[in-house]
Amino acid sequence: SATGHQLTCDVAERQLTDAVKARIQGLMLALPDDQRDALFDGKALTFSDLCTWADQVRPLKQYGPVRSWHYVNVERGATTVTYDKCVTGCLLTAIETHIALLKQADLSPWPRLQSLMFLSHWIGDLHQPLHVSFFEDLGGNRTRVTGYDACSNLHGVWDFCLVATTGKTRSDLLAELLGLPGAEGFDQGPVLSWAQESMDLVTHPRVQYCRKTEVGCEPWSTKTYALSPDYQAINWPVAKRRLAQAGFRLAGLMNSLMAAP
Repeated sequence: SATGHQLTCDVAERQLTDAVKARIQGLMLALPDDQRDALFDGKALTFSDLCTWADQVRPLKQYGPVRSWHYVNVERGATTVTYDKCVTGCLLTAIETHIALLKQADLSPWPRLQSLMFLSHWIGDLHQPLHVSFFEDLGGNRTRVTGYDACSNLHGVWDFCLVATTGKTRSDLLAELLGLPGAEGFDQGPVLSWAQESMDLVTHPRVQYCRKTEVGCEPWSTKTYALSPDYQAINWPVAKRRLAQAGFRLAGLMNSLMAAP
């Protein structure tokens, strides 16, 4: 959801060096006027818009080829995240692609800004566990559940309802994310390990997405089912930690990739 991605950028912004902040602010001027008008009502791009832009342009024809880049799928029998389903591109290859582009010193401002906005979004998606899951139910989009009035499938619960149900303002949520114990160490580790973290989380019984058997992680239910009454209390701390990790890790990438002009 927009709020989740905005929080990722909010956390990241607090960890950026002043020089990197200035370079990013200058780069945001490269947004074409047609997108500024269509997506942001003519307003100047803000830092938190970096993380939501990739969802906003999904309906546009020119971005159709990257729609599959918002997630990575594995087989039901898999226990580790691999590139097996990334033939036409996936979340893992998307991150690699835009890191590589941002390393190109001669990249012009608009392609560089697009790469930065895509990467900002991909890191958020990678930390939402249902974006690292199974293709057959579209990452929980076809997993019908009850328990949240505003969300009828499990993907929506993790995209939106876990955050919205807290009833807290974005500024209050940001303060919680920044104050998590051990936050200063969240930016460590390779990208593939971050994907594996999501895979391990999404297949844990607390998420009620699938049940581990000898042949794999089978669907929790083949019909609409009720999430446990304590679902929010159990899973919000997990989602909160993932949002914070995404922000700190994004900042680490930005400080590295944008350090030089």
